[in-house]
Amino acid sequence: MNINYTPEQTVEVLKNNLQELGCDGTSDLPVIEKAIGFCSSALLELREYVSRHDFETREEEINFFKVIKPYVLGEYLYFSKLFEIETRRPVTTARDQKKYLKKMISQAQQFFNENPESYQYYRSGSTHFDEKCFVRAKTINCLNAHHFVVDPSFSTSHDYTLAAIKANEKIIVYCKTEIKQLEELERATDLQKLLKKANLNFRWTGSKTDLMEMIYGVRDTGAINNGKVEIKDLVKGYEIFFNIRLPRFYHTFSEMKERSNRTSFLDLMKKCLIKRMDESDEK
Repeated sequence: MNINYTPEQTVEVLKNNLQELGCDGTSDLPVIEKAIGFCSSALLELREYVSRHDFETREEEINFFKVIKPYVLGEYLYFSKLFEIETRRPVTTARDQKKYLKKMISQAQQFFNENPESYQYYRSGSTHFDEKCFVRAKTINCLNAHHFVVDPSFSTSHDYTLAAIKANEKIIVYCKTEIKQLEELERATDLQKLLKKANLNFRWTGSKTDLMEMIYGVRDTGAINNGKVEIKDLVKGYEIFFNIRLPRFYHTFSEMKERSNRTSFLDLMKKCLIKRMDESDEK
């Protein structure tokens, strides 16, 4: 924790830490825990800043409680909820997992239904109630029990609600993405069954780096869908066809760039194909 940071610096450091952690859309519990730790430290820095500094203008205070704190608190709430979702997620069938994730979406949506005015105010980008919602008062007149246990010097009537809105929006996106991946997995399973039925069992016996080199090469020639294909989708196709997992493929690409011979496998493919052609000519 750095108590000398400005709020803007605290936010920037948090964003960098989360980006370096690679926690966007992750379901890896240790990574999520680290993200929670970063967010907790950032919140403590913001609290310390407010305890030591007075806002010079109403605009500065509004910006802090409408933009800065809700971002940091929203990330904290998001990763905390994500940790809860993943620790309670069924480990049975894809169908059970989809049902569970849809329930999580409904719960997040329910928060919007319970706070329609706040949600509409946030989504519309309104500002006419900012002084009422995002400036601290000696007492907070709110029916939400949460506000009776928060520090009034570090809270306004609506900064927590705004942070919760941001967190729930991200939860919905996360759950929808997970459902889509589960549906893709179900389709992949169906394809693997068809391959097995046709007595076609292809296994990649080379290195995963070699396979990624070939995948990137195929994608960058533009030979698939006229070049209009995302690398993650192409990777998924190869994973299904060869029944292999290719995690962290972006990291693999970075490693490929650091090699003395960046295209060793493609070079080997070319050499082997030319040799085969030459041997065929000699017959």
